Amino acid sequence: MFFYNIFLILHLRIGSIAMYKIPLIIGFCTFGLIACVSNQYPPVGTDHFQKKINKNSKEISIIRDSRLCAGDTTDKQNCPIDFYIDSIKSGSFYINDEKNYYLKSENYNFKVKNCTEDSCQSCDIDIPVSNFQDNQFLLSVDDSGKPFISNNGSPLICNEKVKEIKVSKESTVTLDLAADTLFKFNGSSLNDLLPKGRQEIVNVASHISNNFISVNRIKLTGHTDRLGSDSYNQQLGQNRAATVRNLLIQNGVNENAISVVSAGKQQPITNGCFDIKQREELEKCLQPDRRVSVEITGITK
Repeated sequence: MFFYNIFLILHLRIGSIAMYKIPLIIGFCTFGLIACVSNQYPPVGTDHFQKKINKNSKEISIIRDSRLCAGDTTDKQNCPIDFYIDSIKSGSFYINDEKNYYLKSENYNFKVKNCTEDSCQSCDIDIPVSNFQDNQFLLSVDDSGKPFISNNGSPLICNEKVKEIKVSKESTVTLDLAADTLFKFNGSSLNDLLPKGRQEIVNVASHISNNFISVNRIKLTGHTDRLGSDSYNQQLGQNRAATVRNLLIQNGVNENAISVVSAGKQQPITNGCFDIKQREELEKCLQPDRRVSVEITGITK
């Protein structure tokens, strides 16, 4: 009985204490919930550059003003300004956010960046911290939504991006001009040029002028079909290539860049058409072999 009375007394006292603590616990929980709801944006920054130590003795203050990005409201901000120091993200600033940083008295790169659903914009600046009398830097956005940094009431100028310089390489373009289109049958002189052939050569000159920054060399090679002797075809190919050269020069191509050779019948495109016996059909079959090739070596635009 004695032990039962002691147990009863302890039970009543603990119960009464718990009754007093329950309202307090509920109150603390309610207060914490309200605080969480009212602070809808995360705190600014990380631990980078925010500890005051001996080597980081230069204190600066970063403040985001109250200007919003287009489409944002005070209650719904989708466009915070991310702040970087030497490429290290050191905070996301919503309007009226403020944070202090501790730096060495040396040069830093400050960068601000914001992003929308469509694109991101940024501005980075090389900052000699020790030279600034005003240690307060203001973050804001311009009319286009691009972020920028101000100091002592003046926006700081963003670094210009260095454009990538493309190194052009020399290349060779090869064109084949059909000899039957250029010349009358067995012809090779300027007087033997057909109207369509003359226009084709003029077009080559225009191609060189419009598509090349510089031309190192132009090699013209005359080719014939297998019909006829080696010596005859060698000379025919040479004469046709020389005629093309003369007309290119007349149309503004540098004569010092042009060389002329003849391959005669040594470099055919066809298989020789040996299965065709009728002369007219044979000449038609061998037509691709009769040509002047134009090799243009230079730097294209």
